[in-house]
Amino acid sequence: MMGVRGSTLIGVAILVWVAWIVLATDSEARIERTCQPVLWFGNVATSLTQLTFNEYQDSVQESFESADYACRFTVWRLLHEDAWIESQQGTDPEAQTGEGE
Repeated sequence: MMGVRGSTLIGVAILVWVAWIVLATDSEARIERTCQPVLWFGNVATSLTQLTFNEYQDSVQESFESADYACRFTVWRLLHEDAWIESQQGTDPEAQTGEGE
């Protein structure tokens, strides 16, 4: 019997993660699920930091919360920025009347 290689397990984990994202019912859930691994790794890193260097726990937690926000913002921009810009241009009163020039 052949053993399972580590790269195979990582590949399967990535496929399961992508399927989990695709199966989400709305865009907000997809964004949340896309960035969930950042929080998972953040929880592990924060716990390990708490065990070893307790005084740095808060800064590690804040760093991963910032990374989670950056991930969500980036994914939102990739998925929705163009539609948001179009909707803002359509509702901007100065753009419609030409007064802002």
